[in-house]
Amino acid sequence: MKNKFLGRPQTTLASLSMRFGAMLAPLLVFGVFSASPATAHMKGMYDTKAEAEKRAAELKCKGAFQMGDMWMPCASERALHDAIQRQ
Repeated sequence: MKNKFLGRPQTTLASLSMRFGAMLAPLLVFGVFSASPATAHMKGMYDTKAEAEKRAAELKCKGAFQMGDMWMPCASERALHDAIQRQ
């Protein structure tokens, strides 16, 4: 439907929601099928090295590494991300 004052198509709620859905769909699909680094960090931050090593055993990786004041399971960040994706 054309806007009678401007001579161009009117934006309807339906057309806006279709456009928004088309933009949002790839982000949702990508988010569902990939483990983001932020997710890995939320699951892998511990106050002590011992806690991180215990979680490393559960993830079937070895060791722990320090990230700031916190500890993370596995020998490296890459190994942690790989272990979480295998779950």
